[in-house]
Amino acid sequence: MTRKTAAIKTNTMFTLLFVLSHVTQAEKLVAMTPTSIEIFTTIDQPISAIDTFVAKHPEIDVRIHKLDAIKQLEGKLSQGLSADPDKAKRLVLRKLQQLGKATRSQLEHSARSLAKAVQYGIEKYPAIVFDGELVVYGLSDLSAALRHYRHWQAGEAL
Repeated sequence: MTRKTAAIKTNTMFTLLFVLSHVTQAEKLVAMTPTSIEIFTTIDQPISAIDTFVAKHPEIDVRIHKLDAIKQLEGKLSQGLSADPDKAKRLVLRKLQQLGKATRSQLEHSARSLAKAVQYGIEKYPAIVFDGELVVYGLSDLSAALRHYRHWQAGEAL
């Protein structure tokens, strides 16, 4: 075997090892990527760059739960109510009957969101739940929360 052939074989071997190490790292990263993320927040505490995150991670099912949507609807329904309880009740019932499909759908989603938060034992918000297993509290940056999740998956301390 000539020196040139030996050098080529050595370079090829190093290149192959380099590529394999990066493939292994990529596989580990994919293994540490959640399949679902549920965000529990309020309208006044938005999570930043959700659209960018979803575009970058289309494989992750991201769901947003606004925990104060029902309270906002209550505020709208209570506007202009009479001091007379009977008149106020009739007006609220009329307003409820006039709700559009979109508003009713939002109301149903909000009720399910509150039930889900109770199911997970969410104590404060914002809260980001990964695969129904890990809750990250207090972060409004989804990418930062994902880093916390990956550290947890790897068994690393932050």
